[in-house]
Amino acid sequence: MSRLEANISLLIITFLGSVQYIFLAGVPESVSHFAFLCITNLVGFIITLAFFFGELFRLDKHQILQSILLSAELVVFNLFMLLGVRGINTTITAAVMSSYFVFIVIFTALFLKQRPSAGTLSGVIAVLAGLFLMTDADINGLMNANVLYLVVADVAFALYVMTVGAYAANSNPSILAMGQMFFCFVFSLVLWAGDAAFFGADFTLPLDASFWGSVIYVSFFIRGLYGIIQIYAQRYVTPLNTSLIFSTEIIMTMAISPIMSRVFGTPPESITTLRIAGSIFIVLGLLVTEPVIFDAVKKMFHVGMNAKVIFVCALAYALIDFPVQSLHILPVHAGIKNFLPFSLGLFFGPGGVFGCCIGCVASFMSLGLATEEILIECISITITGLGMWYGWHLTSKEQEIHFRTVPHYAKYTFLVLVLSVVNLDLRVSFAYFVMGLLVSLPINILFGNILGIDPVLPDGSTIKNDAAFVIDSEAGTLEAANETLELAGEEKGAKMKQVFEIQSCIEELSIRILNEIPDAVINVDVKYGYAVSVKLNYKGEKYNPFIIKQGENMLDIMSLRIIKHRALRASYSYRNGENLIHVIV
Repeated sequence: MSRLEANISLLIITFLGSVQYIFLAGVPESVSHFAFLCITNLVGFIITLAFFFGELFRLDKHQILQSILLSAELVVFNLFMLLGVRGINTTITAAVMSSYFVFIVIFTALFLKQRPSAGTLSGVIAVLAGLFLMTDADINGLMNANVLYLVVADVAFALYVMTVGAYAANSNPSILAMGQMFFCFVFSLVLWAGDAAFFGADFTLPLDASFWGSVIYVSFFIRGLYGIIQIYAQRYVTPLNTSLIFSTEIIMTMAISPIMSRVFGTPPESITTLRIAGSIFIVLGLLVTEPVIFDAVKKMFHVGMNAKVIFVCALAYALIDFPVQSLHILPVHAGIKNFLPFSLGLFFGPGGVFGCCIGCVASFMSLGLATEEILIECISITITGLGMWYGWHLTSKEQEIHFRTVPHYAKYTFLVLVLSVVNLDLRVSFAYFVMGLLVSLPINILFGNILGIDPVLPDGSTIKNDAAFVIDSEAGTLEAANETLELAGEEKGAKMKQVFEIQSCIEELSIRILNEIPDAVINVDVKYGYAVSVKLNYKGEKYNPFIIKQGENMLDIMSLRIIKHRALRASYSYRNGENLIHVIV
């Protein structure tokens, strides 16, 4: 596992942690908190034991003692959290509980003599500011005696994260996870019995399905999967950075609340301007303190982030969405616009997705729709657009986008189906699926098969050309180019008439370029298909060979007009000192 993979794994289990609150709503208030801890740790231990039974031969007394210490820290954490949450707003609780990383900074400096860097401190301060804003800057809410219990819980969890970091490098993660759950079960059982004996808690468990559904989710995903992945990942991520990643749980809970509330019928979290600002501070703080995540995000969003692409995609989304939404005849998130992420995301990657999100924000704000609705739409656009982009390119040997065979259509249909279902709302899923097939598919065929639009590719991906060569003023380069074209055409089964048209196109354009810029070096890439894609690029002064000047030879003009009128596409652009020509014949 690399450091980046470890960070991604921690983010994934943080998301699982944010989802658990939906299931925890199914736990009746009459059930003792220790009873729930007891049964979930027991079930989690049994599930994990079934998977890792063969690992027990590696058990030793050191790992048993480590498991006892870890479980004791967790039980103390849960005990004081239980004492603190009573009578405190849930948002305040979440913000205070996410602030335990402050104690990791303090303990690291005091006990390990490791002073935090300026970047780390700035990241910590940014996250703290973000958590405060997530409470809607409610200072009065923090002035509560029960907050002190939460602070003690923070201390216990900070020690737990640091202990995991210390043990993870030299201990078996699966053994530690199982031992931790087993002893948490034992300690929780004792506390549950004490709660029943001295405070009248019920020593039985309810039989309703919602309770046991919560037990299964928390046992498998939180006690088991969460615990194992955390111990594995902390071999590569420091305790402080782990805690900062975990602090994003409050953002994820807020972000998925509008969607999950519709599915499970629970009240959604309110999304305010201060909470959005707080989310931004938390994310910025995480990016500052964890360079691996920052570099990965920077690398990802650098791809295809062309200002022109973003502007055109945003304009297209707003112009298509606004008229339909203003009629109020369809659900807010359904409409013709649902095809756009499948096309713009597929061809333009993050730039196309970002543009669609900007268009969505502009359209929804013009209509006066709620912030929650904007967030839901942007999440759907991001999942759909990036899902189609990665899904297509990471499973394709040929990175170009075309639909020439049945497998291409099958893969596209499968991606549309999966990404539509992710939207959860049945009506919106249906709209995405229908628009993805009836509107987006023919547009993608037009863009890919006919117009040959260059797709933005994930980092490290390239499109392999059938023929590539250089033409310059040296004698014989055109003849060598024609020979290369004929060999490639023969290998691809192209008709000789088509090959001759390509040769004529390249020859006419090359002659015009070299007449204007004698020292030009023209790089030519050719891709054969139903239509043939020809790309020429040459550095130097700006010169468009398609422009006819006064006094030019009439035969040259006639040849140029044949290219311009017979070609499916003939485009010219000039970027960063390079002339770019793309012709589809």
